[in-house]
Amino acid sequence: MSRAIRCMMVLLFSLSLLVPSAMAQGEMSTQTIRGDLLSIKGDVYVLKDIFGRLVYLYVDKNTTRERMVVPGERIEADVIIGERVLAVRPAK
Repeated sequence: MSRAIRCMMVLLFSLSLLVPSAMAQGEMSTQTIRGDLLSIKGDVYVLKDIFGRLVYLYVDKNTTRERMVVPGERIEADVIIGERVLAVRPAK
């Protein structure tokens, strides 16, 4: 096999590994989670969603907040699943 063909095969194989991960990053979408805030433990907000499941939200310094929320309140959180919490606010 010629050297040019081998180089082309290596290049195509490398691209086949990079393209799917780049496309997956571009497909991230936000989701709004609503529920009752059960507790706040450090950077973790624990809430019970409308289906009765416990949801753990890991907030950081980049998470926007309209105001501080307290346990017992119904809240909404905009999240990128598996990534981070974008915003937390009292539910409307």
